[in-house]
Amino acid sequence: MKVKPTFYRQRVLMALLEAFDGRLSKLDLQKLLFLFMQKHFQKKQPYEFIPYHYGCYSFQANSDVKTLINYGFLKVNQADKHIVINRKDYSGMNDLKVQDTEELKNFVKNFRGLSGDNLIKYVYKNYPYYTLHSKIANKFIDVPYKKQPSLFPHSSTDFYTIGYEGITFEKYINKLIDNDISILCDVRKNAFSMKFGFSKNMLKHTLENIGIEYIHLPELGIVSEERQELNCLEDYQKLFKEYEDTTLCNNDALSTLSLLKDLSSKKKIALTCFEKDIEYCHRGVIAKKLNNIYDLESINL
Repeated sequence: MKVKPTFYRQRVLMALLEAFDGRLSKLDLQKLLFLFMQKHFQKKQPYEFIPYHYGCYSFQANSDVKTLINYGFLKVNQADKHIVINRKDYSGMNDLKVQDTEELKNFVKNFRGLSGDNLIKYVYKNYPYYTLHSKIANKFIDVPYKKQPSLFPHSSTDFYTIGYEGITFEKYINKLIDNDISILCDVRKNAFSMKFGFSKNMLKHTLENIGIEYIHLPELGIVSEERQELNCLEDYQKLFKEYEDTTLCNNDALSTLSLLKDLSSKKKIALTCFEKDIEYCHRGVIAKKLNNIYDLESINL
């Protein structure tokens, strides 16, 4: 049996649940965790959130709850489906940094009285961005939230690229939302990742639930065997030169590039792969190819 949760963020989650008498509904847990992140962890938040079906939602927090249940720290009360503390021998409150513990105590004083609809209404009123994809927004707000125009308007850019290296799943999704991306084109050969959230099934399911189409284009990918022993920019450049002269010149790839051109003329699309720096990612080669063939301009998000 684990002595304590593996990650500090999980200890924060446990401490918050403990501070609210050791039991919360799944919805209240998400909302209170969100508010605690906003009020205290303003610089680097252990959990980040996206606007989802019932407002602010953290996929990582939901995954951590399942993990903590599997390890016996938490359980689901079958009577009311609340998440409850199961391990009485472990205290999340005693396992936090001193400042975080004090902040949590103050937070509880301010929000202990909020739950259910009142808690949702408070979050929706004070953080309207998170009502963007809510199925229940009309119940709590009179005027629907209107998102600000994208930082990069479509009129000046033909398409976008984005890597998920170094950012959370939620921050990545919010980038797509903030820039009004309508179609995400995954150019990985194999759409699998050890990084939470970025394997094909979860990524596709999440995006399509918020109105963003997901398309996997493996014909534009590079097989993993060819990505070994890449130690410097020159190694990447050599790989990308071969990729441009072979893969991007075959009929399947040329047909897909034509598809991307057509899609970009109708909607805002983004090409995605892993690397943050586009100079170290083959999506940069694809972007240059689209520019050379179709004179399309791109921006890396």
